[in-house]
Amino acid sequence: MRAALVTGRRSIEHREFPEPQPSPGRAVVQIGYCGICGTDLEPWLSGEPYNPAICGHEWMGEVSAVPADVKHVREGDRVGIGIAGACGRCDACRAGHSAYCEPAFAGLVGMGPLAAPHGGFAPAIAIDAGRIYRVQDGVSDEAAAMLEPATVALHAIRRAQLPVGAGCVVLGAGPIGLLTLQCALAAGAGAVLVIEPHPARRRKALELGACTALDPSSPASEASDGEASGEALAEGVRAVFGAVGPDVVFDCAGLPSTIQQSADLVRRGGVVSLVGLSAHPAQIQPGAWLAREVTMVASLAYLPEEFEVTMGLVQDGRLRCEPLLTSRAPLDGIQDAFERLHSSPEEIKILVRPRTGG
Repeated sequence: MRAALVTGRRSIEHREFPEPQPSPGRAVVQIGYCGICGTDLEPWLSGEPYNPAICGHEWMGEVSAVPADVKHVREGDRVGIGIAGACGRCDACRAGHSAYCEPAFAGLVGMGPLAAPHGGFAPAIAIDAGRIYRVQDGVSDEAAAMLEPATVALHAIRRAQLPVGAGCVVLGAGPIGLLTLQCALAAGAGAVLVIEPHPARRRKALELGACTALDPSSPASEASDGEASGEALAEGVRAVFGAVGPDVVFDCAGLPSTIQQSADLVRRGGVVSLVGLSAHPAQIQPGAWLAREVTMVASLAYLPEEFEVTMGLVQDGRLRCEPLLTSRAPLDGIQDAFERLHSSPEEIKILVRPRTGG
């Protein structure tokens, strides 16, 4: 069986792996769709080493084989990929911090016994059954393949302890930003403003409920330098939230510059939520954070129980995943799919179909 792996700068190789087989604790899933994540794209662009176990970590499929010791799923079930439950035995669990279970987190990032030899850019995978959950009726296959990033967004909202009626800003209208926008509204945000440079993505944000979508470089003709452009953006934010400013800023852009920008935009005493992952060091102004008593909350991944909450939001229509889907690609077209996702801002989410020709 061939699986696609990112192996270098702009390089994807199709490597042979043994046909997946069930074994104690591990079920076999036939992959229906696997989304291309920004985390996949970054090493493809940079050439940095990339763990094969997480190369394709947004997938859904159908269980085809289950060992005798696995009871919560059976053959024929539609399933998605998530994080294992807390082990109850590691140092973090024994200290009462089961949300930070060490083996569960290791499996999530492709390490330890819970990791697989490859990711979801493959026709099938043998995976620790503790990491898969049943997809409910009423959730399409396409939406099921996006439940993993959707749950990332939900976790960010819960980590920020978003107050009902809060004013929010979302930096970046990629998949995570657009999902965070929707989760914030579902959690009771009063208004969500999105900041995004690309027109197509700003239009998508408005379609999904943003009260306003601003271009961070606008008005470019009036901004002779970054400070002027930043002030113009701040004026746009004040036009929505007044002089006080938004309660929470979600940084979903994952750029070094947007961390300080988030703190500049949030109200005094407000919350900055770091959701997007920056691969490079960032400079901040600690004095500004201190003087304005800004709270910073970091959010990575999710908790097992949050998948059920996310599926409920998808089922009742408050969280719409399908509008993010812009393309499908066969496994043998994955290199072109990566190229398009990088070069075309109109592409938001591309789903790879490993078991079909198109």
